[in-house]
Amino acid sequence: MDTVLLVARLVMAAVFVVAGVTKLFDRGGTREAVEGFGVPSRLAGPGAIALPWVELGTAVLLVVPTTSWWGGLLALVLLAAFTVAVSVNLGRGRAPACRCFGQFTPSPVSVTTVLRNVVLAIPALVVVIAG
Repeated sequence: MDTVLLVARLVMAAVFVVAGVTKLFDRGGTREAVEGFGVPSRLAGPGAIALPWVELGTAVLLVVPTTSWWGGLLALVLLAAFTVAVSVNLGRGRAPACRCFGQFTPSPVSVTTVLRNVVLAIPALVVVIAG
């Protein structure tokens, strides 16, 4: 079980490092995406600045054994929030650009985005349950 937990932690950390770093290098796109999901303009700027740092912090928490449970919990909370935001927008007939991984994924959100988040939540859940 230790190996499964370690792999889950490292996979989740890698996902959040890539997401955070790509957003840092795509500040304008990140702000545009935050606004596209319905965040008011006055909050989109601070949100676009904070989000990549929260994702990178999540990765750090996941890598450090003594904080990995908190990292797994934060990863689950972030993925749940992202999934709700995507689902609400899809339900309203909107499909803003994802930019979940910066310029690597500038395409509109879809049901595939929701499914990807659910799959990504599995290793986070393993960390929370087993960590």
